Amino acid sequence: MARLTVSTAQLASLERTIRGFVRVLRRLAVAAAAFAALIALLLWHSGGFDGADAVLTLLLLTPPAIVFFFTRGVLELVSLPARLQRVPAESQEQIAELGRIAGDARAAKARNAPFLLWRLRGTTGSLRDVAGIAFSYRVFTPAFLTATALSALACVAIVGAGLIALVVVVLG
Repeated sequence: MARLTVSTAQLASLERTIRGFVRVLRRLAVAAAAFAALIALLLWHSGGFDGADAVLTLLLLTPPAIVFFFTRGVLELVSLPARLQRVPAESQEQIAELGRIAGDARAAKARNAPFLLWRLRGTTGSLRDVAGIAFSYRVFTPAFLTATALSALACVAIVGAGLIALVVVVLG
C-alpha cells in the first residue's frame, strides 16, 4: 500500500486556494441575494406585492442559500486538520471536567441538579462538535454538487437580471 505524504506548506497552499474560491462564491451569493431583493422591491413598487411575487422572491433567494450552505460545508472541511489536532488536548480537558462534575454530583443536593446538567451540556456539546465532522461531507454528494453548480449559474443569471432591472429603473 502506497503512502501519501503531504507537506504542511502544500496543505497551507491548498487551504488558501480553497478559501479564495469560497470567498468568490460567497460574494456571488451575496450579490445574487442583493439583486433578488432589488427585484422584489421593484415588484412591490410596480403594483403591490402579492402571493406570486412572494413565491418568486423565495425562488430567487434559493440559489444563494444553496451556495452559502455549500461554502459553509467546504470551510468546515478545510478546518478539519486543525480541529483534529486539537482533539487530544480537548479530550483530556473533557475527562477532567467530567471527573469534577461527577465529584460535585456526589456531594450536591437535588437543587443543584440544573447547574450540574448545564455543566455536563457544555462538555458533551464540545464532543458533539468533533462528531459533527461527518455532516460536512454531505456537500460532496453528486446531487448536492450538481445543485450547487446549477445554483451558482442561477446566481449569475439573477445578478444579470438584477442589473437589467436596475438599468430599467434608472432609465425609466
